[in-house]
Amino acid sequence: MNIKTIRNLTISVPFLAFMMMPVQSMAETFTGKLNGHGCAHAGTSCPVDRLDPHLALESDFVLQKQDGDYYFLKMPRSTKVRHALEQVQVTGELNKKYHSIDVNEFKVKKNGKYKIIWSKALQREELDSLYNETHSAPIFLD
Repeated sequence: MNIKTIRNLTISVPFLAFMMMPVQSMAETFTGKLNGHGCAHAGTSCPVDRLDPHLALESDFVLQKQDGDYYFLKMPRSTKVRHALEQVQVTGELNKKYHSIDVNEFKVKKNGKYKIIWSKALQREELDSLYNETHSAPIFLD
């Protein structure tokens, strides 16, 4: 090998290794109102309030920004339905292709401040706690 070939390899090998590394998405924070998907898609704000039977008809709930744009939230629907129509803030990874957010943390605005209601870490802790309680009970033998 000549000097030029070695120099080219010295430059290109680290560059190729860098290019082959998996792309890590950065978590972003999004703020808006939690609205029913059907309503957000139609450009309206509904249900009327949290007791509206329309809640049961919504297939999913989305974070709708002030400009009307909205994102699907990858998290439990049961948590979303309890906080329909509230101001929320989510932190997670945005998937531009599917206009969705893989939610890491879900906060609801209460008394002017955002309070964590759900997160992947909290859910994991609860599942671990449940699993450990279920399987750590003493076994009584006769």
